[in-house]
Amino acid sequence: MIADYLATFDFNMPIIDAVNDPDLAGARSELAALALGEGLDSGYYEAQELAEAFLEAAREANAEITDPESPARERLSDILDRGSSYQRHLFDKVATLPLADAASDLVWLTALMRGRADMYRPVEAARLSTR
Repeated sequence: MIADYLATFDFNMPIIDAVNDPDLAGARSELAALALGEGLDSGYYEAQELAEAFLEAAREANAEITDPESPARERLSDILDRGSSYQRHLFDKVATLPLADAASDLVWLTALMRGRADMYRPVEAARLSTR
């Protein structure tokens, strides 16, 4: 029975739960929907990279840094120039939000994606032990 469950374990369950959560605030449900189907590692690392860039942009805004070539603006530009459609969709979803809200939502998504990726090793180990 456990072997059958593990054989069909869906790593997207936490994301699906977030997509369907009517109490989830703001753009988070939509961010989760954009993350569906992303790879375990790439989905996490790309969300993390974008979250860190938005956190840096929020810090610059709080420090009243307005240089169009500031480190945060350059980093965001570099991320978007690489052409990851996943990161572009995430960016587009939060781009109109206040920087602090955008960063917070992306940090939330990063935690969700990290939890999803962290499940791989225990599930795989359990799969191997039930063979």
